[in-house]
Amino acid sequence: MPDYIFFYGLGIHELGKPWGVAIATYLFLGGLAGGAYLAGYFMSLLKTKTEFTRSVENFGVISSGIILITGLMSLILDHPNVIYAVFNPFLFRNLYSWLALGSWIILLFLLFWFVLVMDLRGYIKIPGKWKLITGSVNAFFAFMVILYTALLLRDARFVPLWTSNAIPPLFIVSGISTGLAACLIYGILKVRGSDVRIKKADVSLIAIELLLVGYFLWDLGNISSSADYSFVRAGAGASLSFMISGTFSTMFLAGFVGVGLVLPLIFYSISFFRKTEIVEILSAISVLAGGYIFRVVIIAAAAKAIVLP
Repeated sequence: MPDYIFFYGLGIHELGKPWGVAIATYLFLGGLAGGAYLAGYFMSLLKTKTEFTRSVENFGVISSGIILITGLMSLILDHPNVIYAVFNPFLFRNLYSWLALGSWIILLFLLFWFVLVMDLRGYIKIPGKWKLITGSVNAFFAFMVILYTALLLRDARFVPLWTSNAIPPLFIVSGISTGLAACLIYGILKVRGSDVRIKKADVSLIAIELLLVGYFLWDLGNISSSADYSFVRAGAGASLSFMISGTFSTMFLAGFVGVGLVLPLIFYSISFFRKTEIVEILSAISVLAGGYIFRVVIIAAAAKAIVLP
């Protein structure tokens, strides 16, 4: 299999290696960044605010850009040539690929993020109405950062697992959930308290994510039996087998579904009846661990099952 099989649309700057843990880390941090910003943004819209919600608001907005830049560093350290494309999307041969569009999304998000951080830190003053508009526009770009991490996979060729219609909504829900979890941890440590609204939101997202996982597995099974091309059927079937009973089944079932989805639901349920900070923190840590494991499995199970036409 050619090393460049996952990368196309770049001009003279070939990335030159297959995807691995660094890409999974980049996808995870991209989703986390978008989710953290959205958590902070929605906290800013609440009419009833507490010390906790104010802490989450500031942390979500400020940390989002730092997390995204950290993800980019992970990508650049593993694929040094990508730095040209990230900061100059015109280098892409296909300017409408999600590799190219994602570069624009990231650049615009970081631009608006920088302006908002300067305001939060007191270096500039944005009038109230314009601050809301700026924050809302960047909320859109934050959402697109999360969605882009999924559509980047869908844009790749010869990877049957990534053709599943469940991938984009899974990445969106997982990204927002991990962002809420990170903000919850910070808020608890900062003010020694929490807010039931953010926990209820994360519980709802986790429940939706469980339903999407079921749809994802069903969709892969459907692709493996009814896709038009034999290599797509074979690849989808192999990926499904790896996740359910094969090489990556422990990571997927125990790591992602068990630790990342079921365990947080149990912990959150306990915290609703008995308020305890350690249980809430454990819930959030489980969500973050599951989100990262999910992206590792999505990369690994796809790469191992590729069958070229």
